[in-house]
Amino acid sequence: MKNKSTRIGSSAAWIAVLMLLSLVLAACAPGAVAPAPSAPAAEGEGGAAAAGEPVELSWLSHTYEPWNNALQAQADQYMAENPGVSIVYSQVPHSDLNTKIATSIAAGEPPTIMGVYGPWMPQLLAGGALAPAPDWVLEDLDANFPPVMKESATYDGKVYGYVQHIGIHLPIINTAMYEAAGVEPPNTYEELAAVNAKLDAPDGSVFGIDLATSKDGSWNVLHWSAILKAYGGQILNDDGTAAAFNTPEGLEVTNVYRSLTHAELGAHDSAFIAEQTAMMWNGPWQKSNLEQSNPDLKYKAIQPIEGPAGRVAPAYVWFWVVSAAATPEQQEQAWRFLQWISAAEQYEAIYRNVGLIPITNEIPEELKDDEWVQAFNEGLQYANIYYSKNAVWEQIDVAIGEELERLVVDEITAEEFLNNAEQRVNEILQSAAS
Repeated sequence: MKNKSTRIGSSAAWIAVLMLLSLVLAACAPGAVAPAPSAPAAEGEGGAAAAGEPVELSWLSHTYEPWNNALQAQADQYMAENPGVSIVYSQVPHSDLNTKIATSIAAGEPPTIMGVYGPWMPQLLAGGALAPAPDWVLEDLDANFPPVMKESATYDGKVYGYVQHIGIHLPIINTAMYEAAGVEPPNTYEELAAVNAKLDAPDGSVFGIDLATSKDGSWNVLHWSAILKAYGGQILNDDGTAAAFNTPEGLEVTNVYRSLTHAELGAHDSAFIAEQTAMMWNGPWQKSNLEQSNPDLKYKAIQPIEGPAGRVAPAYVWFWVVSAAATPEQQEQAWRFLQWISAAEQYEAIYRNVGLIPITNEIPEELKDDEWVQAFNEGLQYANIYYSKNAVWEQIDVAIGEELERLVVDEITAEEFLNNAEQRVNEILQSAAS
């Protein structure tokens, strides 16, 4: 998951696959959806299958070796504790995941549990491919997880998954550079501008911050949208039928974003590691990369920068979802397994192996003294999923991201960016509605 495209998939090729997926799902929607369980097992039964026939679950995700190994170990542990359940875990390369899901649905053999990126959910739901969560899962989400977990998985009033991982970004600062300049971590965008004025080198060799400038991985849209929302704006209008960012506030936001980018530096995370910048916005998984690439780097994560409308931590979500084609028994055991692996105790192992933070309200006991985990756990209260629950989101993402790339190299002005992006987004929405 250190590769950006592993976390966010928004390439033109993926859009074509998603369009295919949408057609396949529409053509292969099941006539009857197996009901999800309505109540947990009785006290003492755990997650084991009822006495009688064993239950086999197939489980699919994309390939990322340290993570895959950790997930397999968890499946092995769960099966040892629940001998009535058999879990067959498999992975495919990230670029093949959409195709694998689409073809398995078309063949009538979808995995019981699938790992999917948030913007794929509308296509899957349009084809009736996913089972809604039972009431006891909703109770678990309400009791043990921050609101973003349930909110992000809710479509048309129903919840369809546990969050596999949340790609939350926080400001990460070089504490040595801050101390040398005699500045404190900023709280607001005004303070950020003042801090950057002291950290920016006159010769352009060092900057106070560099946000993502590349469409690769959608991160430029992620960072621009966080500022937009912190200033009270939004990408689409409330009913998702038109662009809503071409406003005076949108112009101010775009100018702020442009002032915080330096395309000449290349990748913003590499510039931070090389100490060419004193701040980047990135996720908890970056810790191992920072330690391996620059062991002497002094850094820490801070809370999101506050705008007129509040603090916004930009984020995206991957889900674990359950197939509607699974039997009632498979659905029940799938949800029980997902509840188990989503708990703080199991997620602690994922953090140790991959750097994805536990997303429960309570930090696991083993991590309570970890300041890095504490910072990102606190940041969850400001998490804002950057994408819209719109079937053509990835096309919208590409349109905005490509125009942002032109903006940061001064090929177009902020006003032209807003006009161009608005026109392209509206054309996408109008085409989808026709």
